[in-house]
Amino acid sequence: MNQKLKNYIYNILSGLIFGLSINLLLMPLGLYNGGFTGIAQLLNGVFVDLLKNPNINLTGFLTFLINLPVFIFAYKRMSKSFVTLSLVMIVTQTLSMSFIPIPSAPFVGDTFVGILLAALVGGYGVSLAFKGRGSGGGMDIIGLYMSQNKKGSVGKVYLVMNSMIYLVCFILFDFETAIYSLIYSLIFSFTLDKFHHSNIEVSVMVFTQNSEIKHIINQEMVRGATYWQGYGSFTKHPMEVFVSIVSQEEVPTIKKIVHKHDPKAFIIITENLKIVGGFEKRLI
Repeated sequence: MNQKLKNYIYNILSGLIFGLSINLLLMPLGLYNGGFTGIAQLLNGVFVDLLKNPNINLTGFLTFLINLPVFIFAYKRMSKSFVTLSLVMIVTQTLSMSFIPIPSAPFVGDTFVGILLAALVGGYGVSLAFKGRGSGGGMDIIGLYMSQNKKGSVGKVYLVMNSMIYLVCFILFDFETAIYSLIYSLIFSFTLDKFHHSNIEVSVMVFTQNSEIKHIINQEMVRGATYWQGYGSFTKHPMEVFVSIVSQEEVPTIKKIVHKHDPKAFIIITENLKIVGGFEKRLI
């Protein structure tokens, strides 16, 4: 299966899983998602009051409409492939939210457990779109654009922007709804950053006898490396040591390259780094 087809599958699954998390797990709790979906939920509530019809559910359709200006922005400033894949995710999400019935009662009796489940499933769902080189549209696109320009991570941008939505929830509804929705957003944002491997940097230190490996990484991955001469303390044999910073998503690729050209190479991978400087994030 080629990568292009995989990307489409990831984004279709992303839209389906996220739509399921909203309709089946979040909305039965009477809570609000963040981002454009949360805005669409608020607008849907307005239509329910105006039309006096509690069964109306335009959240998916409204989410799609609100996303259109952002897609126009992304089409002009970001890659066409990214916009297409994001659109696939949004269309799938719209269809799933429009046709999946909302249960009259939550699946989980405990509200906090329900929030935790909805946030974990929803965050994982959206992260699949990032894995497939797309996004969940709306604030995800804005977050990716800002993150690409080193102005924060997707999850952090998502959380800051959502504060406005929950302030509206507090004004229109009650304190409990706003707080529970905010807790959902916190867990969702944390989950999104943890599953979004392109947003996580790692350090890879390689000990090898093949001095050409660093050049192959330069050419095939377009990643830099710093190298020096090392010696084994027991064998006294010389070896080359080099360090490269990559995203967590690129770790399998660099391991494959190293072991292909030196099966006996020793690799140390260090996670949870904070990078300051010219590291290029490749989020889309």
